[in-house]
Amino acid sequence: MISGRKAKFYDGFSSKINGVKITEFPAILIGQLGKNEMYADLISGTEILEYCLAKILEGQARLGGRIIMLECKDVPYLINLYEKFGFDVLDKDYEEGELLQMLKVLEEDEIIEIE
Repeated sequence: MISGRKAKFYDGFSSKINGVKITEFPAILIGQLGKNEMYADLISGTEILEYCLAKILEGQARLGGRIIMLECKDVPYLINLYEKFGFDVLDKDYEEGELLQMLKVLEEDEIIEIE
């Protein structure tokens, strides 16, 4: 469950709309990132994520929204990688083996405006 404070943070305005608690937020979903083991030495996870985020920011002006979401296995290396890029694990009760959901809220200076 998302707290009112967290909902306001994600929404940017309020934790309620017309008195109803906000429980859903539009987000750009990355899903899972991965690389082929045969090519592991040719590109790093950091490079893949940098490329992915650059493409999202290029399209953000048309897509709108402030939230990027991804899913990953509960592996410390992966969680640390995504946290370096500003993602936080969504606080919820996860089932065993369930992918973690991580969110990044774009800061004002990351949002691209159409001129």
